[in-house]
Amino acid sequence: MPLTEHLTSPRLPSVDTLSDGQVRGRDCVHCGVTLSAGAVVDLGPQSVKRCGSEVTWFPRACQPCTDGRYVGVLLDAAFSACRVLPPPDRLMDLYLRLRHEICRRMPAVQGAAAGAGEGTLTWHSHRRVIDAVADALAEGPGEHPSPLVLAMSAAELGRRLRDLAPYPPCEES
Repeated sequence: MPLTEHLTSPRLPSVDTLSDGQVRGRDCVHCGVTLSAGAVVDLGPQSVKRCGSEVTWFPRACQPCTDGRYVGVLLDAAFSACRVLPPPDRLMDLYLRLRHEICRRMPAVQGAAAGAGEGTLTWHSHRRVIDAVADALAEGPGEHPSPLVLAMSAAELGRRLRDLAPYPPCEES
């Protein structure tokens, strides 16, 4: 499964799905916790088109999310999606963020499989993860999914991301 886009950091949520505090940088863009001085990571200026003009916003995150809790936030959202059934725009945003994080981690598991020696138990373990992730990514929710189908697809990607959590994300360009 080739890496098809530049994936060096967690995908930012869509501005449309964020609270006012997250857009203004008062709250973590990933988990929503109110940020305190000294524990803030500036994620750099981002542009978004609003009412025909380009608007710049300055997302910020808490240190735990930038240190890896982000995956936990995604997993919690994925595993509760079918039960809570968020609005379709939030579900699509969650689905895209899960795909992005999975793609960031695939090079690590592929490298681990390549280094394990074909046919070994370790190689088969890595291959099982790679094949399950590839199947989940290939299946997808379809072109115009219902909210429930999208929630089920997000939950499946959550299961695959949980399998990939031990592998470090790709930090190369």
